[in-house]
Amino acid sequence: MENAQPRRLFFRFLEARSLEALLIVIVTLVAFLAFALAVAGVQLQEEAPILPALLAALPLPAVLVLSLFLVHFVLRWRGVQTEPVVWPIVGLLVALSLVLIWRLRGPAVVWQQLTRGWLPGLVVVVALAVYPLLLERLRRQLALVISAGGLLLLLATAFLGVVDESGARLSLKLGPLPPIQTAEVVKLSLIIFLAWYIERVGEEAEGRARIVGWLRLPSLKYFVPGTLFVFLATLALVRMSDFGAIPILGSLFVAMLYAGFQPRVFLTVAAIGLVLSVMVAIVLAIAWEPPAVIQQRLVAYRDPWSEEELVINGQPTGITVAEGPGYQIQQSVYAIIAGGISGTGLGLGSPQNVPLAHSDFIFAALVEELGAAVALALLACFAILLLRILRLAIMLPEGQLFERLLLVGISVHLFTQVFVMVGGTLNVIPPTGITVPFLSQGGVALLVNITEIGLVLALAQRLG
Repeated sequence: MENAQPRRLFFRFLEARSLEALLIVIVTLVAFLAFALAVAGVQLQEEAPILPALLAALPLPAVLVLSLFLVHFVLRWRGVQTEPVVWPIVGLLVALSLVLIWRLRGPAVVWQQLTRGWLPGLVVVVALAVYPLLLERLRRQLALVISAGGLLLLLATAFLGVVDESGARLSLKLGPLPPIQTAEVVKLSLIIFLAWYIERVGEEAEGRARIVGWLRLPSLKYFVPGTLFVFLATLALVRMSDFGAIPILGSLFVAMLYAGFQPRVFLTVAAIGLVLSVMVAIVLAIAWEPPAVIQQRLVAYRDPWSEEELVINGQPTGITVAEGPGYQIQQSVYAIIAGGISGTGLGLGSPQNVPLAHSDFIFAALVEELGAAVALALLACFAILLLRILRLAIMLPEGQLFERLLLVGISVHLFTQVFVMVGGTLNVIPPTGITVPFLSQGGVALLVNITEIGLVLALAQRLG
């Protein structure tokens, strides 16, 4: 009996929101310490005074920390007693992102990341936490509207988007608003659409399926809408020359079909899809000339140090592969080697030598200055985040199919982005130009990712 009171206090300390508060405190210390080290490193290299620059930089982590505690207090007020790890992990990832972007692009771009991505996403997270019934409205009334809106924005970008220096149309300008990267929006739109449609027709499709041996063949009309959505989005992305988003859409489509249908139905549809994909691949190989950006990425992936002249569409360019598209991969590899296990230290490396280190190759910048040990810990954080989201999907009642499929889609989206981008940074797979969730610069991408976390935290309320 004497030890009962301390034991109760110990378990109360470990309850969900208390553990979350402790983790946010740790994130707070990491954020302020990281900014202090980055500022000190840069100022020492430039032989400039440290204190004025440090005082100017401290409001950046302060905004992040206040935002983290705001959501924590909202969840505590709502009495939520599940998922204490998700929000602190997101805070840690964003804290590292802000430090690296400050290091590479300066404070003005960090404020842009906060105002265009983090703070609007925070509004969505708080709204979903305070009014979790918004999810029910999303399922019943808004799913189709949001899905169609995201697809229409992507199609508009394909024809009316802003053309960048490479000739790609990656963003849409709407009046005075900042350019919108609609490829990021369409990923969430696809997740919502598939979750809504599979819940709506899933049982009917399986009930009316024809038995073909061990397999069950449902009517194709049940798969035309989802296939049409992916087909139109893919055509738009091809016209935009945004090929990195295509494998993500394909992964979402396959994974959510697998999660939403019985194995016998899914395998039948997967076999049909595989045959159609092979047929399309054969046609493309014969009749389609890959765009220059794809040719350059493939050539650079094969040998980024090649001294052979770069030839695009049969025309010599006058530069070697190493001087052209291979340069980015070379610098990424050099940055990773320079970082080693422990890194050069924040502010003491040269990640700015890597082209697009603030967005496409931010993982290389992180490894150089923080080391492979921190990079592996970061990947472990992503793994924990994905497992917690999938755990929540498993724990939800079977009747909540729309909500469970939402969580599956979110986890697959985050995993695919991390896998593809880290693989491209290490030259394990061809680079694709997509961003690392929560880390890379990109206001719309961060807003979409934070919105996904808001959906996760809203669904966590259904478990107590």
